[in-house]
Amino acid sequence: MHVRPLRVWVSMILLLAASLAVRSAAWAHWGTGTIESEGAEYARIAENLRNGVGFVGLVTPGPQLNFNPLYPLLIVGTTFLTNNYEWAARLVCLVLGALLPLPVFGIASRLFNRRVGYIAAVLTLLHPLLVNLSFTTFSEGPYTTLLLVAVYLTIVAISQASTKLWLLVGAAFGLAWLIRAEVTAAFGIAVLFVLFAAGGSLAARSKRALVAIAAFLVLLMPEVIFIYKSTGKLRPEVKSIIFSYTGKRILAAETRPGVDYESPGGHHEVPSPAPNFDEGQRWEERWAFYGIDSNLKGMGFPLRPHVELVRETHVSLRDTLRLLVKGVRQNTSELFRALSSDWFGSPFLPALALLGALRRPWRGPRTSQRLFVLLIAIAPVLATFFALWTQARYYFALVPLLCIWAANGLFEMGLWTKATTMAAGWKSLSRSALFQSSVPLLVVLAMMVTSVKAVRRLYMFTDSALSTLVEKKVGIWLGHQQNRPVKIMDTSIPLAFHADANLFSYFPYCSGEIAIQYLDAAGVDYIVLRRGEHFTRYYEDWLAHGIPDQRAELLQLPSFPGADKFVVYRWHHRGQRFSIEPRL
Repeated sequence: MHVRPLRVWVSMILLLAASLAVRSAAWAHWGTGTIESEGAEYARIAENLRNGVGFVGLVTPGPQLNFNPLYPLLIVGTTFLTNNYEWAARLVCLVLGALLPLPVFGIASRLFNRRVGYIAAVLTLLHPLLVNLSFTTFSEGPYTTLLLVAVYLTIVAISQASTKLWLLVGAAFGLAWLIRAEVTAAFGIAVLFVLFAAGGSLAARSKRALVAIAAFLVLLMPEVIFIYKSTGKLRPEVKSIIFSYTGKRILAAETRPGVDYESPGGHHEVPSPAPNFDEGQRWEERWAFYGIDSNLKGMGFPLRPHVELVRETHVSLRDTLRLLVKGVRQNTSELFRALSSDWFGSPFLPALALLGALRRPWRGPRTSQRLFVLLIAIAPVLATFFALWTQARYYFALVPLLCIWAANGLFEMGLWTKATTMAAGWKSLSRSALFQSSVPLLVVLAMMVTSVKAVRRLYMFTDSALSTLVEKKVGIWLGHQQNRPVKIMDTSIPLAFHADANLFSYFPYCSGEIAIQYLDAAGVDYIVLRRGEHFTRYYEDWLAHGIPDQRAELLQLPSFPGADKFVVYRWHHRGQRFSIEPRL
């Protein structure tokens, strides 16, 4: 029996058990309230898939083309255990989040040594951001684990002349792509490395690259066919079109304020702030996302069917370059802000990663492997430059990648502690493994402690914290007030999900008079207002004085704690004489 491999397997099982225990304990300690906004869409897609409706979500009418299918399919499979779509989504994220330390261990062990691998795995196991991400319903958690698995397989394949390994590399990147299409850039980097950094003849390297590409494309093909049947366009994804479309609208609002902007639908909007808009927030983005045209048709992508948007949008190279230039100028500062944030682990994590990367020169075959991992970390950063709005979650995938380099920084710090004690003549201390690791342990402790509260303050986690349980209760109550599919208008998606609505609508960014007309045009059945929310001035007026139309029926909410934060109206459409009866 090989003792060392057995020890490694045992240690991996212990790491997995510890990772699952830490995440489960954190979930039990902090708890969850309502489902997250993105998770609500994924969970509803899963529900509609299982019920035979198709790949249809809650927000956009018709096929949901912005999200890839693997995560909803995993939710569907898990519902056979949970019989609940929200808990199925959380369980998928919990399991894949608990698995994350394993590929991190493998990568760090290959780049440096096994001790560094264990340190990197522990950092990933304990980092508050990664722990909290494991019991949310965001897709970044499952995506990051599959990405790191693909990166590990690529590192192994670079050093081995194996066509089968490169087949696995293509399949692993394909699975990651089926959750988030952003992995395309990372896969492109992997293909370049098999062509120029792996061993063997040019013919052999080309064969491996083609095998990897073929495996990748096979997994993409069903999604490509689905998009083609829905839109008539041969594309692997449509997220880039949606981002470009919205970016063009933001640029139009910034460069031509007060001038009519022709939408792809042929109608006109005025991208200038009307007098009753809330000027406290950036109006250009709100108009770009939630603007409507003169025919009361939603023009921002959250208000339009994806099929229609993709068919009508044409993005030129000039448009792409304009968005890139603007994105670099705008988002570079956001990148540094994220890297210096407490939730990221700053200043410790970036500093340790820099130390681990540059402390010693790179030599031998590991040079190409380390360069590959470094470029993989750069790829998601470059992707953010094509979006004219940023969110902290765009940088989540960087955390485990930096943990790999930071682990080597901690290892080097331990060596420095040992060398310093020896140079000082403290031989007894220099022989102590506990003393050698004392300084790195203190640094890790400081990083984790300072990160915990900052992570819990991120809106991705506050929006589903235990304090939001009242929103879930209001949604469930509202779901029992109707016996047919309804459409709910709100500023956030989760309440509509818990109310079992079949469609959701954001509030339009327009004047109050037009907003009332839009209620009929959009087929809204319920309007949910939130006290303290700021969107437009008409929104605040509706909160303070009610919706100025007799068709708006104010509902009496239950008296459970926190329900007074919500004001809910039932909207009776023009010409209709009905009341939505409660469910029995």
